[in-house]
Amino acid sequence: MSFHTVAQVGELQPGDIIPVAVDGAQIILYRMEDSYYATQRQCIHQGGDLADGLISRGLLICPYHGWQFHADTGAHELSPMTCLKTYEVRVVGTDIQIDPTPRLHYTGEPT
Repeated sequence: MSFHTVAQVGELQPGDIIPVAVDGAQIILYRMEDSYYATQRQCIHQGGDLADGLISRGLLICPYHGWQFHADTGAHELSPMTCLKTYEVRVVGTDIQIDPTPRLHYTGEPT
C-alpha cells in the first residue's frame, strides 16, 4: 500500500465531498458521520461528477441522474454487483490518507 495525504482532519464536515487526485487517479474523499471514504470521481452510469453529488441516509447520490451507491462500500443501491471503485482511507495523526490502489470487490477484480 502506498498512502498519500490528501486532507487534514477538520477540513471535512459530515456530508462533505471533495475531489482529490492521487497518482493520477481522480478520486472523491467524503465524510459520513465520523468516518472517511474514497471512491472514483466519475459515476459509472454516464460519467457524472460525483464531487458535485451528495451524501444522504448512507448513500452517495450522483447529481446527474440520481444513481445511488452505498457510501461505505460503493455498491449500487439496487444492484450490489455494480460497484464504484473504492479506495482505502486512513487517518494518521491529523492527516487523511488514501491508497490509490482500488480495492477488490465482489467479482474479485478491480471495478
